[in-house]
Amino acid sequence: MAKPSSREQLKQYALRQLGKPVIEINVDDDQLEDRIDEGLQYFQEYHFDGIERMYHIHEITSSKVAISSINGTFSNGEIITGATSNATATVHTANSTFIEFRNHKDTTGIANNDTTSSFSDSETITGNSSGATATAGTVTFGDIDNHYVPLSDAITGIVGIFDIQDTSGGKSSNMFSFRYQFHLNEMPYLTSTSIINYKMSMQHLQLLNDIFVGKKPLRFNRHQNRLYIDLDWANNDIKIGEYIVVEAYRIIDPDTFTDVYNDMFLKRYITALFKRQWGANLIKYQGVSLPGGITLDGRQLFEDAMTEIREIEEQMQSRYELPIDFMVGPG
Repeated sequence: MAKPSSREQLKQYALRQLGKPVIEINVDDDQLEDRIDEGLQYFQEYHFDGIERMYHIHEITSSKVAISSINGTFSNGEIITGATSNATATVHTANSTFIEFRNHKDTTGIANNDTTSSFSDSETITGNSSGATATAGTVTFGDIDNHYVPLSDAITGIVGIFDIQDTSGGKSSNMFSFRYQFHLNEMPYLTSTSIINYKMSMQHLQLLNDIFVGKKPLRFNRHQNRLYIDLDWANNDIKIGEYIVVEAYRIIDPDTFTDVYNDMFLKRYITALFKRQWGANLIKYQGVSLPGGITLDGRQLFEDAMTEIREIEEQMQSRYELPIDFMVGPG
């Protein structure tokens, strides 16, 4: 087990570094597990090998309400209304099992700026134009009504999203679009000795796009696991079934990529955390006698461990932390 490849192997490695089995390490197993979690969290926060830059692809989802006792056929695009709740929504698609909808509204939600209120269970839903009826069941809200994109707990930061207009009618695969024609006309330059003109032209176009079209404002907090995109969700700025590509940083799962447990700094850091816990458990004792005449000083153990932890954290942040992304723009 010279190269740990699991939590247990990393735990045993750190204990051997502290003297086990020659010396009894007075730390409970739950305490050891807590320190491993603490060490992994610090490693993932500050060491560039603890995270990866990736692209997360997400399909925009509709809201759904389960239905039964159906009478008639609901039409796509019509408004449905709940007989009891007075909640309304626009039908996206409907079948014999559920209705997919968007733009949900209800009197409680409008007053409280809340989209979590919904059609009441077992109430009758009626289509305003088709006259179809059904009994409502479980309601599940999608991205269009939530006004955010759910993200995995493993994602720690957002760099940005690909331009949403690229997924609509102006996409570059449309041969009549400006972008397609521009690329076509610039192709001869790519076979010449320099592509500087092409590169500068693309940068200029991107600058014009940023000024006159602009980027969609993003809001993200990793403790919410939600990416809020400030666009007009209600008026089809983005549609159900379209995709959003998010550029993000994601934690590398050590249980999947087990080489993380063998990282040099992580092994040192976990060992120091175990040592600090050991010292904290014995700090009230001075000169504890061990078999063979050896004495153990809990306070000295604790202080030595704190010194080691500070040194490791300083090295990790000064040498292995990713550089700060500077924002350049008008003050």
